[in-house]
Formats: sequence, C-alpha cells, structure tokens
Amino acid sequence: MKKYLLFLVVISLGQCVMAQGNLQFNQVKLVTATETVPAGKVWKIESVIYNIPSGSNTYQTGNYGDCSASDYNRSSIIVDGTPTKIGQGTTPLGYSSGSYTHTYTILPLWLPAGATLSGGLCSNKISVIEFNIIP
Repeated sequence: MKKYLLFLVVISLGQCVMAQGNLQFNQVKLVTATETVPAGKVWKIESVIYNIPSGSNTYQTGNYGDCSASDYNRSSIIVDGTPTKIGQGTTPLGYSSGSYTHTYTILPLWLPAGATLSGGLCSNKISVIEFNIIP
C-alpha cells in the first residue's frame, strides 16, 4: 500500500512541474556583423567559417589588418563584447609548437535572448540556428 501511495505522489508531483518552454526551429543564419538575439528566441552556434583564404595563413583586409590565425582577437568571434575562440584543443590553427596556447570554446554554444554576436575583426561567418521559445 505504501508503494502504491508513493507512486501516486511521484506521478502527481511530476504533473505539476513546468518546463521553461519548448524550442521550435525558426531559421538558419550566417552572422558576420553584430547582431542581438531577439526576445523570445535562443541561438545555437553550430560552426564558424574563418575568413582565411585557402593556402594562406594571413592576408590583409583593409582596415582590419592581418587576419592571421595566430592572432587570438582577430581569428575569434565576439560574444557579448568578448573575443571567443571557437574550436577544439589548446593550440590555434596553424601552430603545433604549443608556443601559442588559448582556451577554446567547444561547440555548440547556446546564446540567450539579449546576447550579442559578431564575426569578429576579420568578419568570420558564424552558422547559427535560431529557435523560438514556446511557453
């Protein structure tokens, strides 16, 4: 009898618990300029396309200067005003000596409403999936 009563209590409490909301797919975006996650939405960063031409580690991009992969601030994305290196491991692209080490943020990365995101100084493209939050 006690097991049956405990089972009913657990089931009843489970029905009272409310989730924060469901996610509904809205669109896929490529972010380069500074954008803000709209109210009632969340963004899931899936990948980053670094603006470094194939066969070259550096190049000039007008006012942005050298977009070398070794330059932490230039080869990162900007999340809420902070340069953020995306990837795996502890050594930047193109360097295996370990003399340049940075901490990477592993994808996917979720951003809440109100967060800002941009492609960084070298206009990296960021692949984002936008979801609506359904109450």
